Amino acid sequence: MTEKVENTSFGGASRAEGYVESVELPSSPRAGESVPQMGDKTHKAQASPTDDLLDRFRNDVAPAEPPAVIDDVPLPDEAQGAPEAAGGVPSVDLRINRRERAAEAPSLGWRAVARNLGFKVKQGPAELAAAELGSARSLIRLSRWQRSVGILVANPKGGVGKTPLSLAIGGCFATTRGGGTVVVEVADDPGALSVRSEGRANVGVAELLRDLDQIRGAGHLAGYVSQQTSYASVIGTVGDREPLSGEDVKRITSKIDEFFPVRVMDTGNQPSSSAFHGALDVTDVLVIPVLDALDALQGAMQLLRHLHQGGGHAAHLARNAIVVRTHDGRPEDAEVSAYADELIEKAGIRAVYHLPMDHHIAERTTLVYGQLAPATKDAITRLTAGVVEQLNTELRKAQ
Repeated sequence: MTEKVENTSFGGASRAEGYVESVELPSSPRAGESVPQMGDKTHKAQASPTDDLLDRFRNDVAPAEPPAVIDDVPLPDEAQGAPEAAGGVPSVDLRINRRERAAEAPSLGWRAVARNLGFKVKQGPAELAAAELGSARSLIRLSRWQRSVGILVANPKGGVGKTPLSLAIGGCFATTRGGGTVVVEVADDPGALSVRSEGRANVGVAELLRDLDQIRGAGHLAGYVSQQTSYASVIGTVGDREPLSGEDVKRITSKIDEFFPVRVMDTGNQPSSSAFHGALDVTDVLVIPVLDALDALQGAMQLLRHLHQGGGHAAHLARNAIVVRTHDGRPEDAEVSAYADELIEKAGIRAVYHLPMDHHIAERTTLVYGQLAPATKDAITRLTAGVVEQLNTELRKAQ
């Protein structure tokens, strides 16, 4: 299950031992109660609570009445009351898990000496943090699924950090699991993934799509990726290409899923595009990066409304989305940050992670996972563990 995290350690670490657990998703609005799709400019459109909040901030006036909390309708799977499968995915040896967690959470300083002498000493803050990170890494590394999984990083507002976050999540997966992760560009138009990744491939998404039917093995597919020092693979755009369609995205992801168990998708800025909707169809967990800025917040809320309006799988992704509050070093207004808290809460988002400012990311050049600051890598590890916990829950429910 995912939990709301506010600059704290990974909340699901204590449950890493079991990897999966039954959860009750909080209720969320009917798709029909959300505001119309992006681009709907009719005067009959009903404003959402998040729109009221944004308007209140812009105009500095109090709303006529408090915004309604959109949490009064149970999810379809809750309403059915169907029992969940007893046997969950993944399946791991819990004894191995305990040993590995202990290995990743060493005792520190004088407490270690005292314990070696037979004294009972409580864990200190540093030990607790190390233990939680060790549990998060174990969850990432030991989770297993019976098919490939897809993570979509999306926000229609440009400049919020979609591409570096995609590379960071992919780098964390690959570093922790020893490879097996691909970061792929699924934007309708060419993006910056190949520019921000390590290495300069001669071919990319367009050439892979062209040669898709001829690829028969992992070695052949490897010729279309840029290998990262994190052990992640990247498939971006080299030069110019035609826009990707939804069917193109599905064909590409279907092929790479034959060789990679984890797929992280970097999107563009047009949620109404065919490519974006094709990516939604092959997504298990949605990750939305957002800055503490009104335009970035507006983009995130537009995306969530668009998905709720679509209903079905898209609305399910919106209800269970993970928000990443990125901090890029630019000044942040305290009042805007408070509105961000309120907007995210009113949107029904339960899983919120913070990514601290990192000079390496702020350079806007080649991103090398190993060059991220320790605090950044710790935050990415907690975020990735939250993604894995969500994946475990989603795939267990699907059984």
